Amino acid sequence: MRIVEFRRLLDDRNAIRVRFEIDRRRVMRFVVQLECCFRDEWHPVVRYDTAHGFAHRDTLHPSGQIEKTEMPVRDYNDALTSAIKDLTENWEEYRKRYERWLGQVGQT
Repeated sequence: MRIVEFRRLLDDRNAIRVRFEIDRRRVMRFVVQLECCFRDEWHPVVRYDTAHGFAHRDTLHPSGQIEKTEMPVRDYNDALTSAIKDLTENWEEYRKRYERWLGQVGQT
């Protein structure tokens, strides 16, 4: 089993953190997380992972609420690829949404 871990900076205030375990070219588990910096504090905004035994997306709120959505994928290899693609393509939208939520809880 091999563990791969890296952080991809999107700009100076946004990054995607990736960690996965691979065995014989099969992803066994993974975490892909969008992290955004607001007022000099890094916040996890969206996380894809395989915790609880299935691939899913956690939409994280500043209040601590987490919305869990199961990923419609065949295997963890596809899920990992899909997660990285989604966060790479949509991080600005996810950041703006989280920023709005921060304003609603008085933390801007």
